[in-house]
Amino acid sequence: MESNLLENEKIISYTSNPYQELLAVASRTNIDVNELDYHLLAFSTWYRFGDEEWKKISEKELNIFEQDEFFLKNNLQVKQEYKIEIIHNANNNVANAIKLIANKNLTKLIAEIELQKITYHEKIALELLQNIYKKMIKLKFLIGIRIFDFKKQLIETASKIKSSSSNFTQVTIAKGISPMQAQDEVLIFNYKEKTKNYTQDEKRSGIITVDENEVILTHIKARNGKEGRDLNLHFLKVLDPVQNKFNISHTNAIEAKEKEDRIEYIAQKKGFVIEDGNKYDIQNTLDFRELDFKKIGTIKAGLDKGVVINVKFPSDIHDAINSGIKIECQELNVEGNIAANTYLNAIKINIKGITHSKSKINAEEVYVKIHRGHIDAKEVNIDLLEGGKVKAEIVKIKKSLGGIIEADKIYIEEVLTNNVFTFYQNIVLEKCQGDNNKFNAKIKSLDRNYTEELFINKNQILQADQKIDLLKRSINSSQQEVYALKKKVLELKNSNQTVPLQYEKIIKDFDLYNQEFIKWQNQKNKLEYDKNQILQDLDNLQNELLKAKLINKSGKWSNMNEIKFEFLNPRETFFYTIEEQEETQSIGIIKNSIDDKETIIEIDRKLDYDEKDIQWLLASKG
Repeated sequence: MESNLLENEKIISYTSNPYQELLAVASRTNIDVNELDYHLLAFSTWYRFGDEEWKKISEKELNIFEQDEFFLKNNLQVKQEYKIEIIHNANNNVANAIKLIANKNLTKLIAEIELQKITYHEKIALELLQNIYKKMIKLKFLIGIRIFDFKKQLIETASKIKSSSSNFTQVTIAKGISPMQAQDEVLIFNYKEKTKNYTQDEKRSGIITVDENEVILTHIKARNGKEGRDLNLHFLKVLDPVQNKFNISHTNAIEAKEKEDRIEYIAQKKGFVIEDGNKYDIQNTLDFRELDFKKIGTIKAGLDKGVVINVKFPSDIHDAINSGIKIECQELNVEGNIAANTYLNAIKINIKGITHSKSKINAEEVYVKIHRGHIDAKEVNIDLLEGGKVKAEIVKIKKSLGGIIEADKIYIEEVLTNNVFTFYQNIVLEKCQGDNNKFNAKIKSLDRNYTEELFINKNQILQADQKIDLLKRSINSSQQEVYALKKKVLELKNSNQTVPLQYEKIIKDFDLYNQEFIKWQNQKNKLEYDKNQILQDLDNLQNELLKAKLINKSGKWSNMNEIKFEFLNPRETFFYTIEEQEETQSIGIIKNSIDDKETIIEIDRKLDYDEKDIQWLLASKG
């Protein structure tokens, strides 16, 4: 009988709590509350401020709450009443497919919808709205308030259900106002951020370089926050900002630029930052008495930051730069000795001392008083090279004993014993007083291995020739047969007869052979071109080697000195051993013609050197 009550008459109620109404109906009709549900037919909304009279507004007018200024007014109160129809509970697939999720401070409410669980019909958007609103009411959320484009999103969701283009979607139902947290007053050390990528050794020096116009400090001003309001009308308070009174002073090397929310301190030049209490400066010169690895670690000042490092510790017992130290700067000046296992890298380096045999130097321009270590540079000046190694473009040395040099051009005032000189253009000696010196004139290949390139190219050409020969024989052996077959196929097609598949396969295979043949021919042509380019490059370099000269301005030699010129194509080496009492100022090589077809290369010794061969030296001295 109770069940028939809902079927024979509609139960319409106006209530602020539909679920309380369901309990009342269940009690009145003796129907289990779990068997009851409701349709939301309409709803009404009232608002007021404080103790004012309640003001009723229509559903269309609810967008007034979407104005933040209105929604944030103090003492705002909102209440709603729902017109519902009590119905029997039925299995609701749409309701089961919807899940409501809110963020932590209840300023955003989202509906997650499993679209594959919902069957499309013309009023699916309204059914979605009905079920979402009912879930909101159950969770005690106000409906229709601050929903913005929620209904538009529902229409789009209905289209997705219809097209089955997606299995899942999210719809933003309503949005409150999130609080904007206060900004504490802080000082950011921007220039120190780059040390995050430093090693522990690099951090130890405490030297941090900056570029011109780089922001080195940022003073973030205190800013009050803004309160928010959640979807249940609760205010979301914010804390007051922490005030820190930073008293920053700086030199003219730093400019302060004030903005609305911050003050930026900007470098006006390159250099490293000096922090002295609250005073900041940018400097370019660092002076040390000595550098110890345990105290200073690695100095990473950059090659282009204008930093000059001076180390002054002249001593015959102790090193000015101790073992393990690594330095990178624009200019390095040292008065004292350099220990083992050091690495110095700069644009310009001056060392008035001795470098250890296990020290390494890299620079554009280098001066060393006594060098025993390794140097890689553009231009090098050394007073005494003593067993050290040098690789550069131009090298100038006063005395060389047991040194190893590789350079385009070399100048030595006095050559002693057991040196190895590799030069690509020119070597000039004032005098040679030592024995067992090796002078090697080579092609400057710039780390390019022409011999290996030619070897690989030769093997690739051989492989191409073999493939071409094989394909050519296959093509020639079947050419007549295929031509006859093609003629037969044409006749069959003209008479509308079926062409046997075997005929088509033979013709297709033959065409593929021809395509492969052309491909390998093109590949061989490219390899031949590459070979000629390699030979041309090599020939140009070897022509430069013909200009290479060893010049001894004194013309006098000691015992067991030799020179050799090394060619790569063909691979030939031309030796000449200089006799002890021989008076020769210039040694080179010359290409002489035997006849129209053949030339030979010979050692070219001259009693006098040509002034043009030392013009580079005169120019560099000037």
